Amino acid sequence: MVRQSLNSPRRKRKPVNCEQCRRSKLKCDRQHPCTTCKRRKRENSCIYEPISNDTPKEDQRRSRSVLSRSKPGRVGAPLSPLGQSNLSASSQRHNQSLTSSRSESPSEDQWETVLERPAPEDGTQDTLTPLSTGPRMTVQDLINHLPPKASCDFLISHFFQIIHPLFPILHGPTFQDQYAAFFTSQPRQVDLPWLALLFSMCSLSLNTMDASDPRLAYFWPELSNNPAQDFTTTSLSRRLLQAAMTCLLQDQFFIRHKFSTFEALLMLIYNLSHNESVDQGWALLGMALNMGIALRCNMGSRGLNAIETERRRRCWAGLLTLHTYQGILFRDVDMSFLLEIKATMPADVNDIDITPEGISEPSGQPTQMSVMMAKIRLFRLSTHICRYISGPTRSDHESLQRFNSTIAEEQERWDSTYMVGKSPIILDPTSYAFWCILQSYAHHLYLLLHRPFHHTKGPVFLPESRERCITSATAVISIHQQIYEAPLLRSFLWLLNGVISLKALHAAVALNSCLLDTPSVDTKPYREVIEGLAQRMETLSGRSSICSKSFRILRHLQNQSGAGVSQSQNSEINSEHAMEDWTDIREWMDLDLVNWNLEGAFSIFAD
Repeated sequence: MVRQSLNSPRRKRKPVNCEQCRRSKLKCDRQHPCTTCKRRKRENSCIYEPISNDTPKEDQRRSRSVLSRSKPGRVGAPLSPLGQSNLSASSQRHNQSLTSSRSESPSEDQWETVLERPAPEDGTQDTLTPLSTGPRMTVQDLINHLPPKASCDFLISHFFQIIHPLFPILHGPTFQDQYAAFFTSQPRQVDLPWLALLFSMCSLSLNTMDASDPRLAYFWPELSNNPAQDFTTTSLSRRLLQAAMTCLLQDQFFIRHKFSTFEALLMLIYNLSHNESVDQGWALLGMALNMGIALRCNMGSRGLNAIETERRRRCWAGLLTLHTYQGILFRDVDMSFLLEIKATMPADVNDIDITPEGISEPSGQPTQMSVMMAKIRLFRLSTHICRYISGPTRSDHESLQRFNSTIAEEQERWDSTYMVGKSPIILDPTSYAFWCILQSYAHHLYLLLHRPFHHTKGPVFLPESRERCITSATAVISIHQQIYEAPLLRSFLWLLNGVISLKALHAAVALNSCLLDTPSVDTKPYREVIEGLAQRMETLSGRSSICSKSFRILRHLQNQSGAGVSQSQNSEINSEHAMEDWTDIREWMDLDLVNWNLEGAFSIFAD
C-alpha cells in the first residue's frame, strides 16, 4: 500500500450529521432538512458542509483568542434608559466587530446552542414560564414585535385611563418623556427592561379589549385584514407578554438589578395575576422583593430628586399589594415579615403634584394614589387576619370582633369616597369599579375571618359567623355579576380573567359549605346564585384559564350537592371539613389532583 504523502492535501471527511446537530451533539436522521432541525425551527440552517481537516493550528489559536476577548460583550446590551449611547463611534464599531466575530464563530455558537432550551414539539401549547427561552433576538427583532406606532399610542393611552388607576406604580409624566424619547431618538439603544415594561403595558391594554372593537381594528389592521389567522386580542396579548419576558431574559434580569427592571417585573407579575393565574407570579414576586430591597426602594437613596424617590416608593407599595393576592388566596403563607421591613409609603397625591423640587401637600380629596393607599391598608389587615386564623388563638372572640370592626370601617370609608349615598357615581365610572374591587377584598376577608366559627358541630360555633359567611359569599358573587353585566363597568370586564374570579370561586365553595350545614334554609335562591356564576365562568372560559377551570369545579360542585344526591347522602358529608380548607386554591387549579368521587365528597376541601 502506498502511503499518502505528507505534503498532499487531506481528503474532506463526509459529514455524518448536519451542522446544527453536530454542534448541538444531537442525533441526526440525515434528511434534508432533518427532523431535529424541523422540531427546533431551523430548517434554513440544516446544511451538510464537508468538514475540513486542514485548518492551520495557528488560525485556530487566533480564533480562540478573538473569542476570549469578545466574550464580555452582549448582543443588544442596554446602554442608557432610552437615551443616547455613551460609547464613542469607534467603540461602537469595535463592539459590532466583536459581536460579528461571536456570531460567526462555530465554537461560540456551539455554546449558545447547548445552553438553549429545546424547542417545543409541534402542536404543544406554549407557556409563559420565565424560563421558556428560545434563540437570542436582536433589539431590532424585539422592537419589530411591537404594534404599529399608532396602535402603541392608543394602547398606552388606554392603559393610563383604565389600568393605571388600579396599579399606579408609574409616574405618568416620566413615562411620557421616556416613551417620546424611544420613538424619536435611537430605538435600538433602548433599555431592555423599559422595553419589557412597554410590552407588558400594551399586553394588559390589549387583553381588556375585544377584537371587534372598531378603534382597535382601525389602528391595528392585522386584526381585520387577516381573518384566516388567529388574531384575537387574547393571543396577541400573550405574544406581547412573551416578548416582555424575552426582553428581561436577554438583559439577564436574574443577576442585573436596575430600577427599570424592578418596574417591568412588577408590571409583568400584575399582568400574570389578572390574566393567567396568581400562582404563576409567585417565584417572580420573591425575586422582585429581593430586587426592591437591593435597590433600596423601601428606604430611598441619597441624591435622588422628589420624582425619582416617589417612583421607588410607588413600586414598593405595588410590591406589597401584589403580596396581598398571595396572602388571601394562599392563606397559610405568612406574609407578616413584610410588615417588619421599614418602608416609607408614597404620598397620596396626583402626578402633577410631584416635581423634581418637592411634593405638594395632600388635599384630602381622592387622588390617583387613593386606591393604592386603600390596598396597602388591606395588605396590612389581611396579613394580620391570615396570621390570626392560622395560629393557635383563632378562637379568640375579642380579636374576631376587632377585625370585624376594622373591615367595617374600611367599607364605610369606601362608601363615602366612591359612592353617592348607595349609588354609583355615573360621572366617573372608574370610582364604581374601585368600590367593587375593594368590596370584594373586604368580603373575602370576612370569609377568611369567620371560617373557623361557621359550623354548628364545631367547638366555637357562632350563628352570626355562619350568617356572615353566607352574606359575604353572596356579596362576592354579586360583585362578579355586576362587573360582568353592568354597562357602567364594561371597560373593567377584564378583571374577571384573574383575581376577582378566584375570589368568586372561593365564595361559591364557602356558600355551598354553609348550605350543607343549614338544611332547614330554603337553598333555592343560593343555588341559583351559584348557577349564575357557573354560567358566567363558562362564557369567560375562552379568555381565561382560571374561568375555564373554575367552571369545571363549579359543575362538579353542583353535581355533588344537587338533586342527584339524596338527603341522607348529604347528611353524611362532613361540611365542617368542606369549609375548612376552601381557601387553599393551589390544588384546585390542577384538576388532575382532584378526587371527584362522591364517596369522598368534597375531598378537595378536606385536610
